[in-house]
Amino acid sequence: MRLDGVVMLAAPTARSRAYIQALVAADLLPGKVLLLGTESAQASSSPPQRWEGIHLPDHGESIAATCARAGVAVQPCEATTVNDEQVRAALLALAPRLVIYSGWGGQIVSSALLDTGAPFLHLHSGWLPEYRGSTTLYYALLNGEQPGVTAILLDRTIDTGPIVARRAYPRPPAGIDIDLVFDPAIRADLLVRVLSGYASTGAIRPLETQDAATGQTYYVIHPVLKHLAILAIEQERRA
Repeated sequence: MRLDGVVMLAAPTARSRAYIQALVAADLLPGKVLLLGTESAQASSSPPQRWEGIHLPDHGESIAATCARAGVAVQPCEATTVNDEQVRAALLALAPRLVIYSGWGGQIVSSALLDTGAPFLHLHSGWLPEYRGSTTLYYALLNGEQPGVTAILLDRTIDTGPIVARRAYPRPPAGIDIDLVFDPAIRADLLVRVLSGYASTGAIRPLETQDAATGQTYYVIHPVLKHLAILAIEQERRA
């Protein structure tokens, strides 16, 4: 099914590859992919195709290649930051009804881009509002909790937009690449669920608004803490 009016704003990242592969597998095709920057060749990770019912990405297939086999139009854009004026001009020309946001990690979407007319759907790897900020999946693992993904509509502050959907996922298996495979895969899984609803209703309806004073904002996890989180997963699987 082609979702006319839906544009995926993608950077050449593991997350964007996971998103487009999961959408193609679910036959939920964006009307166009606006692909920023330059995508370099990737070595194939050769993961299993699914884990716990979740589609796992193959980073040996580029975004352009996935789109080509599914007949999804790709519009390249040389910009290397999402807030480049070229990106804003491209979105204004495309006039989408919905933007799937999958830019580079750490780049904050500007008000000028958010004001181009369409809502920006973002999949945050954390249970909001409790886990705002960066690398929150690892903090959840350290706290002994299940990873969560929250679908939100972006607003002008970090991870405070209206909540569209939330889902808890099983803790990752030992040996899986959390950054390149697991994290993008669970985000992509919730994206598919949200867009399945959008395909049926033609609308994104927020479940709730957030209180910005609730929850905690996390920052990029220290490598030692990240290592401890991974060790905890491996010990769980050996127990």
